[in-house]
Amino acid sequence: MMTKPGLAAAAAAWCLWAAAAYALEPAEPPLTAPKTLAGRQGDVVPLIVTVPARGATPVGQSTTLVGRMGERAIPFFPLDPPGRFGALVGLDLDEPVGTQTMTLWVDGEPAAELSVTVERQHFPVQTLTLPDEMVQLDEATLVRVNQEQKDALAVMAAHTPERWWAGEFVLPADGELRDSFGRRRIINGEPRSPHTGEDISAPEGAEVVASNSGVVRLVADHFFSGKSVFLDHGGGLYTMYFHLASVAVAPSQRVEKGQIIGAVGATGRATGPHLHWGARLNGARINPLQLLRPAFP
Repeated sequence: MMTKPGLAAAAAAWCLWAAAAYALEPAEPPLTAPKTLAGRQGDVVPLIVTVPARGATPVGQSTTLVGRMGERAIPFFPLDPPGRFGALVGLDLDEPVGTQTMTLWVDGEPAAELSVTVERQHFPVQTLTLPDEMVQLDEATLVRVNQEQKDALAVMAAHTPERWWAGEFVLPADGELRDSFGRRRIINGEPRSPHTGEDISAPEGAEVVASNSGVVRLVADHFFSGKSVFLDHGGGLYTMYFHLASVAVAPSQRVEKGQIIGAVGATGRATGPHLHWGARLNGARINPLQLLRPAFP
């Protein structure tokens, strides 16, 4: 019969064994994610991660997953099956070439890091010679242009957590693509800001539709972009439609993919009827044509 000291020793030995065995069990990773991502300037790079359940607690809508790359926050949203999350990483058309680090945060805690390699995109260059009166803006016009730019950026700085877009985006107008995104213009020997959208040649009055579901955040008539519509698709993704002849929607209106929002025109600073289709993703100026491909399998 084991004495009390013997029982105590046996109990202590069992506790040590159990602790050692528990310590040897592999800790469940906070999430499963790729180690690297790669893309070119102006690209949209899909990212999928899996967050495991914590004990008996399922991973659901309440789980918050955010990626941070420098000062940029990249939101994730739930996918199927539960525990699977996706994000779209936008690489600005002037994104520094090289490797950056993205930190993934789950419910406010750092969970993983991955490296994002940005490759150079060779954009077309256009050299023009124009009369000075077509290039130089008077003081009043310059004040107007700067204010309009501030207003547009303020609208797109607002972040809507909910994702309204679904599936692939669609071309907002039927016409010829000009391959104009990122084009650098040199006017009278001076470099100008790069072209931040894709131009679609189409006849005056042709239908312009929402490239995906969202909410109208701004309807404006700007000096450069003319009659314009800004759509918020949620999750930091915005699309813009410029030089419209007419607008068929109003601010705060919910629109569905393929719904008519206006007509092709030549308002603002335009040489002829066409649609300028632009996109911003969490502040990054991206090629909108990147949105036409499936984002997630």
